[in-house]
Amino acid sequence: MRFIGRFLWLVITVVTVIISMAFAASNDSEVALHLWPFETGLSLPVWFAVLGALGAGIVTGGLIVWLSTIAIRTRNWHMQRKLKKMEKRMNDAEVRLVDAETQSSNDFVLTSAKK
Repeated sequence: MRFIGRFLWLVITVVTVIISMAFAASNDSEVALHLWPFETGLSLPVWFAVLGALGAGIVTGGLIVWLSTIAIRTRNWHMQRKLKKMEKRMNDAEVRLVDAETQSSNDFVLTSAKK
């Protein structure tokens, strides 16, 4: 299963690179980008502007996903700590229950022997 996933990832990557290369080769004209607070414009090839915007979107999306996984991992860590505390309390309660049962059976034997 892992091999299939890696192979599929490789195929998707190769196809994406080929499409990007074809796009860059066929769109070599210049485009002027003007950002509002600045007076000057930036002259770039079309392929650089489009692939740069795509790359910025991928990086931004990846950052958002990564930040959400940090929150999930933190919640998971807290739940694991709680679980360990509860397991310890359960084990302590089981030990006390066994001790109480042993003590009560010993008391029963002692009272029966006295009669």
